[in-house]
Amino acid sequence: MAEDKETQIIQDLENKIKQAELNNEPIEEFVLQEAEWLQAQLDLFLQAEKSKGKDISTDIDIAEIEIRQYAAIKQLLEKINKPTEKYDNKIKEIQCRIFGEENYEIFFGEQ
Repeated sequence: MAEDKETQIIQDLENKIKQAELNNEPIEEFVLQEAEWLQAQLDLFLQAEKSKGKDISTDIDIAEIEIRQYAAIKQLLEKINKPTEKYDNKIKEIQCRIFGEENYEIFFGEQ
């Protein structure tokens, strides 16, 4: 039941953004609400996984979910020309945490 409510919240925000775009109205408020909602959902997910006894600092599946969520937030913020460096840094932190600093440079570093 709670999942249905959460799905409805995100769908409503997506619809508000699409409608505002169609009407050439500002979307910033809705985009920021969606970004905040995504962050809150990630926080709840991480808290739930931790309470199940999972080591969220080394679990690759959890890291993948974190990265996808931060990438989604980043994409939303880019849509309204807001800074995204915070989320680039969070993604890098996760990649370094999982792969190690040295391997991060090999796989993802500047070329």
